[in-house]
Amino acid sequence: MASEDEEFTMLFQDFYPSLCRFLECLLGGRAPLAQDLAQESFLQLHRTAWGTMPVDEARFWLYRVARNMAINEFRKSHTRYRLFDRVIEAMSPRPRNPEQEYETQERKTLVLEMLQSLPADQRTALLLREQEQLSYREIGQVLNISESKVKVDIFRARASLRARWTRISHVNPV
Repeated sequence: MASEDEEFTMLFQDFYPSLCRFLECLLGGRAPLAQDLAQESFLQLHRTAWGTMPVDEARFWLYRVARNMAINEFRKSHTRYRLFDRVIEAMSPRPRNPEQEYETQERKTLVLEMLQSLPADQRTALLLREQEQLSYREIGQVLNISESKVKVDIFRARASLRARWTRISHVNPV
């Protein structure tokens, strides 16, 4: 049986990279800040809840605390949520020539603007579903909302993005 320190180390190694990715998306690509907040989330877990919480619930606790820290950061700096280029880069193939590079950059900018225009709760739920591959139940645990609300938020986010994409692509083919 692993000691508490070994279990915590394993938890950190398993979830730190994905927690950083999630926070980077919420913080508009500010990787150093995302890493600081992820580390602070783990420190807070270790200080306050580690001995009393089942290990399988720690993941949800971490995402919830990290999200709250990101929200607090936004309140302090009076900025809006932005997603960063790595999200789009991961979803698109590498361009092979300057014209493709330009078109890809235009699409990235367009998709980022569309994602930024979503309400924060919809954007967060969609990120947790698509980027972190969490189930609706898990997202509900992270955001402390019902599974039904998660489904509605994700549905509305997807519908909004789809409608905007259709509207934009008919006016200005990308």
